[in-house]
Order: sequence, then structure tokens, then C-alpha cells
Amino acid sequence: MNKYKSKTAVLEFTEMMETLLESGLSLRDALELLSAGEGADSGAAFLAGGILDRVRSGVSFAQAVFSMNETFPPIYRGMIRVGYKAGSVERIFPRLGAYLRDRKKLREKTAAALAYPLLVLSIAIAGSIGLVFFVLPRMEAIFGSFGGGQAETIRGNIAAMETAMIFFAGLVLFAAASAIAVKKLNGFFPGICRYFDRIILRLPLTGGFFSAWESLNFSFAMEVLTSGGVSVEAALGEAGAVVSNSAYREALREVQEEVLNGVNLSQAFRGKKLFPSRLGRWIAIGESSGQTESIFSQVRSYFQEEIDRRMNRFLLLIEPALIALIGAVILFFVVAVVLPLFSAYGNIL
Repeated sequence: MNKYKSKTAVLEFTEMMETLLESGLSLRDALELLSAGEGADSGAAFLAGGILDRVRSGVSFAQAVFSMNETFPPIYRGMIRVGYKAGSVERIFPRLGAYLRDRKKLREKTAAALAYPLLVLSIAIAGSIGLVFFVLPRMEAIFGSFGGGQAETIRGNIAAMETAMIFFAGLVLFAAASAIAVKKLNGFFPGICRYFDRIILRLPLTGGFFSAWESLNFSFAMEVLTSGGVSVEAALGEAGAVVSNSAYREALREVQEEVLNGVNLSQAFRGKKLFPSRLGRWIAIGESSGQTESIFSQVRSYFQEEIDRRMNRFLLLIEPALIALIGAVILFFVVAVVLPLFSAYGNIL
């Protein structure tokens, strides 16, 4: 990966901008200092230089960042836009820095927890492929010398395993190709993409995590916007910029329309099954206390904790699940090949 487009470069740029802005510099001065500093060949300096060139051409800082869609992720560009709409891009950098650091810790924690079981699983899969497609077929002559039904059973089991592995590999490739195609066609067939995004939010095991993730991004944006004086009605439209799921974003647009037509905010959210039920309940609490704007800080904290809980639960379960899967693969080989092989050998004796 290009170091100027990596997550590390984006985090470094954000943290350095946060420090420079806290010292009292303007956005433009901070960009000039960062792009011409001692580490001018670093990823952060490169990003600052790219933004500075765009600002000098006459666009705003937010527009410059938003145009660099290959460098900054959608949530980042959306949050910069939210800060611009709230009237203070400078205030968004501490929040972005904390957000990116949390994501980095989550990635590192997940990678550390999955490294060993995934390594073992990869070795088991590679060994299984080598055994089924290279070792066992070369033992056909031995199986044939045994004669009887056991030899045919072994041959049939090997053929079934080969078919199953080919089918599984094709299924994985098809799923990957479909995901890439849906992403590429997002601009051409938005209805199809919303349909798949809606399915993602309703999946039995992972849907809750993705729903909490989008709710965290949404509440994060609403907190920034409303604290900056933007009305709830207007903030609903801008908050959609930080949401990556198109179905969730479309539901937010529908909520905004209902609120503009006089429907209570909590009632509008409760009428959409796509949103977590707690989101509507939290907003209802804010309405009853007359503090709808300030409730989004509590909503963000709740969904941050919810994501952490779900991720910790996933990490606790994934390792024993992978070990159990490896054990099942080994057991299948024993039942399908080893036991018939010994049975045929016993018949010869």
C-alpha cells in the first residue's frame, strides 16, 4: 500500500494537525508548517501538501479533503464536512484523532487475537488440499489392490471431498466477486446496493454489529453538528455523509422528511425497523427532558461501548470456533479415508 494513502499516514496527519491547531495556528498555517517541516517526506506532510495545493487553488479545506476520496475514508471526509457545516473544522480534529486511535486499537486487538487460529486454519486447509488433490490420488493403486467395497468407498469419499473443496472455493470467489461488483455499481444501481446493504444490517450474527457501527457514526456526527448550533432537522441531512451503509442513509433521509412534516424525532426513528430500538428510546428520553441535542453524546457513548462488547464477544468465540472447525476437518478425514483404509487392510489380512 502507498504510504501516503495508508491508515497510518492519515492518523499521523490528524494528530499533527490537532497539535498545531491547539497551539493557535490557522488551518492554512498549520498545513504550510506541516508540509514544509522536518519530516516533509512523510505521509502526513504529503497529505498536508496535497490539501494545501487545493486550498491555494481557491477551494475550502473541507472541499479539498472531500475531493481526496482515494486517500481519506468516507467517515473521515464526512466528519470534516460535518465540522465545516458546524462552523469549526478545527474542533473536529481532536474527535477525529480519538476516533482513528480507537479504530487502530480495535484493528490491532483483532489482528492479535486472530493471528494464531488463522495461521493454524490456513495450514490445515493447505494440508487438506495437498492431501486430497496430490497424495490420495497417487494412492489409487494401493486402494485398488485391496479390492472389495472398501476401496470403492475410499475412492467415492475422495471424489466427494474434491468436489466439496472446488464448490467451496467457487462459492468464496463468487461472494468476493459479488461484493466487488456491488461496490463498483453503487453509482449506477443505487436501488440494488440499498437492497444488499439492508440485508447486511439484518444478518443474524453480524447485522447487530454493523447497525451499531453506523449508529455510532451517525450519533458522532449529530453530536458535533448540534453542539455547533445546527438544528436537529438540518443535522439529520448532513449526518448521512458519515454513514457508509446506503440503506441506513436512506432511512435517515426518510426520518428527516418526517420530522420536517411535524413528526417527533423519536417517533420517526421508532417507525424505522432498520435502526436499533435503543436509538429511538434514547432520543425519546432526550425529548422528554427537553435536551434532544445533548442526548447524542450519550447515544455515541452507548454505541461505542456496544461495539466494544460485541467485538470482545467475537474475539472470545472465534478462536475456539476455529479450533473446532479444524477438529471437524480432521475427524472428517479420519472417517472418510483412514477408517475405510484400515478396514480394507484388515479384510486382506
